[in-house]
Amino acid sequence: MGFQVLPAEVSDIPEIVTVHQASWVNDPIIGQLMPDVDSKVKYDYDIEYYKNKFETKALTGAVMHKVVETETGKLVAFAKWKYPYSLTSEQQAEKARLDLNRSYPTSTNVELYEQFFGRIDTLRKKYLDEEKDYCESSLTLLSSTSPISSTISPSSTTCCSTINDCFFTVLHLLIVLPSYQRQGLGTMLIREGLAAADRDNARTYIEASPMGLGLYKKFGWKEIDDIVIDMRPHGGTGIASEKCLMREPGAGDFRVG
Repeated sequence: MGFQVLPAEVSDIPEIVTVHQASWVNDPIIGQLMPDVDSKVKYDYDIEYYKNKFETKALTGAVMHKVVETETGKLVAFAKWKYPYSLTSEQQAEKARLDLNRSYPTSTNVELYEQFFGRIDTLRKKYLDEEKDYCESSLTLLSSTSPISSTISPSSTTCCSTINDCFFTVLHLLIVLPSYQRQGLGTMLIREGLAAADRDNARTYIEASPMGLGLYKKFGWKEIDDIVIDMRPHGGTGIASEKCLMREPGAGDFRVG
């Protein structure tokens, strides 16, 4: 059975949502963000979420890849990257408006959402030095490249000076359909980012769940910090954690997987 990495398209959104929901259902943190939201409401919300990500690519630098089963064309894995981008003043205003208008379905665990993603934002600000690094960072991978408005450009050796002119690449999301896990599909998508980062001699940063920690270390990432959340006030059990890791250019073994 063969697999192929391709650019994701708007027509893929229903399959992306299916992989998204199946991949996160048992995650101790993500699985508690919307546990009481009606399944149809959650599905419709996720459909609109991904439609928005495709429609606003020029404002966010989003680039999406999929892995498909060669024989059937079935989408079985997906990654959403954030590539370097440069915004006009009008685009900056539109992006700020969209950020302010963010909303969640009724019964969303908003407190957990804000605690978890607030911690992620804090750590990225701590470890990603826009003045020195080719700023690399859920799974998150970062590499330096030149700014874009609506297209991806070749690499640049200049670092970003503002949040609206960013020279870094972020892998926000890496998901594999559970029945297709442990077949090297995540590795295929990871290599996409690491190849670009190494070409630019860029460090890469990642927030990793315990499940993927061993694989990421084989690729050269090293632990630098933690995200630790007491899940008991949020309907979960015990303490949940993720690791923050940094990878230097060329580290690890690209033959992994």
